[in-house]
Amino acid sequence: MTLLGIKASTKDIDFNIPNKVDYNEFRRLYKKISPGVTIDYYPSDMVFSEVLLENYIDKASDYKSGFRNIKVKILHPLDFVCSKISRSNEADIEDIKSCIKAYNLKKNAIAKRAGLYVRAGSDEVFRSSLKIILRNLF
Repeated sequence: MTLLGIKASTKDIDFNIPNKVDYNEFRRLYKKISPGVTIDYYPSDMVFSEVLLENYIDKASDYKSGFRNIKVKILHPLDFVCSKISRSNEADIEDIKSCIKAYNLKKNAIAKRAGLYVRAGSDEVFRSSLKIILRNLF
């Protein structure tokens, strides 16, 4: 949310680390440091229980981190919204609302992108949450 320019600060940082070697190295280093912020990190193409779409990296924007050996990308706002649908707790709903407003996301665009997603979690929960979000936020 912070990198998207929607929030001034965030309570946690989510990383998707597609390369297995990089993921294992991140885990190893994370255990050695205390970053002072909660970091959730996901392997391969996962965020929470959602499997990101094959083209999510192409749609993501580059973030100029200043790191030489680390490339940081920011999820496209539609993928950000889709990654929060299954959990849909109060904070996630507020994040979704903020993202819709900040990026003028349309109901049909969210429904279309979300319809392409598969998940490790429950399809029923995802569909139900999506229906509630589309009904209540537009």
